[in-house]
Amino acid sequence: MRSCMWPLQILAAAAAAAAVAAASRPAAVLSPVTRTGSTLLVDGKPWKAVGPNVYWLGLDENVVPPEGEPYDPVTKSSYPAKGRITDVLATVRALGGTMIRSHTLGISLGNPLSVMPVPGVVNDAAFASIDWAVYQAGQYGIRLMIPLIDNFVRRNVVNGRVSLTSKIGLLPWGKYTFLRWAGFNLTQGADATNPEIQQFYTNATIVAAFKDYIAKILTHQNPYTNQTYAEDPTIFAYETGNELLGPVWGDMDCPADWVADIARVVKRLAPQKLFVDGTYGVNKTHLAIDEVDVFSNHYYPVDTAKLQADLDLVEGAGKAYFAGEYSWVGPDANGTKNMTAFFDIMEKSTVAVGDAFWSLFGRNLPDCGSFVDHSDGFTLQYGNPANSEYTNHRIQLIRKHFLAMGQGTQIAPDDDLPVVPCPAPAL
Repeated sequence: MRSCMWPLQILAAAAAAAAVAAASRPAAVLSPVTRTGSTLLVDGKPWKAVGPNVYWLGLDENVVPPEGEPYDPVTKSSYPAKGRITDVLATVRALGGTMIRSHTLGISLGNPLSVMPVPGVVNDAAFASIDWAVYQAGQYGIRLMIPLIDNFVRRNVVNGRVSLTSKIGLLPWGKYTFLRWAGFNLTQGADATNPEIQQFYTNATIVAAFKDYIAKILTHQNPYTNQTYAEDPTIFAYETGNELLGPVWGDMDCPADWVADIARVVKRLAPQKLFVDGTYGVNKTHLAIDEVDVFSNHYYPVDTAKLQADLDLVEGAGKAYFAGEYSWVGPDANGTKNMTAFFDIMEKSTVAVGDAFWSLFGRNLPDCGSFVDHSDGFTLQYGNPANSEYTNHRIQLIRKHFLAMGQGTQIAPDDDLPVVPCPAPAL
């Protein structure tokens, strides 16, 4: 018996060593992602965008940094440690993901630690964590989708459900920042239903300021790559914004002429980038906008009927579809609220080009023994020993989906989750 076990142990050790070695190798130089009809292509071959939302890669509000490091106590903001960034990239690789959707790589304003703390003024120090995240994502072969503004000032959860102030802590970003800078005394809490918030889309001064902000982001040169964000193929898509709408919840009142205008700005500055309509839902009046490559919606909870309706709309326009956020936590139910059925539709659709669950957090580096907590009820912590059997099975289902849709690889729904070494290597 012992003589049989030794070869098995050696093989297991060799396999583990090979996995660690593979995770330690930089990916090949990334090529741009292009679109033909409803298909995304890399080097002429179909490519799918599957992965998590990791909103905090540029700025975070979940960790108090060591004394002496930049920290804003009012918003609890700090820059994520480099080790946290590489840890989450290694995790996405282990999950079989091909991309990350990350808000704070493009939305960084109105905060002392942000790229634009006050109108027109650029805080170069804020680019350090963004530069590192973009660089390491490219090294890991993980592409990025980046929203440019948020519909909300901050995110919150009430009684376990996402409130109108959304899901991201206390970061004071979003369209209300531009409204405030232009002299409109409007707040998310008091004025969410005030028609005057539409000034964000229609006021010439605000629109010009937003375009200037976009230009400052896209033309920034990353010292690690010597490329601007507009040039770097790691960033495959920019999105108008996150969950954009008007004064009535679900109205999708994001004017088509504004979407087209912002899309043209991005395409002029970054002609090789795809452009995503970040309206909260598929607005039929946007389907004919030439510059929009991808349409999107979010699902809390997953809803197969809603998903199929969105896919049908986009298919008729000959564009691509991306499910930008969905709740992974379950529990699944009969009928439309079933994550496995949701994945099955995405994998079989000729229009769907990918999806991203909400949301991934990792270890609190440099401490490999603890994980970063976030209070919205949707936090996925890969490899956390405290995970329940149910949670780990949900993660296994996500990995199965990512590998099937992103790589064409089929695995069992209970396939073991690969171990992510800590600290993960900087490539």
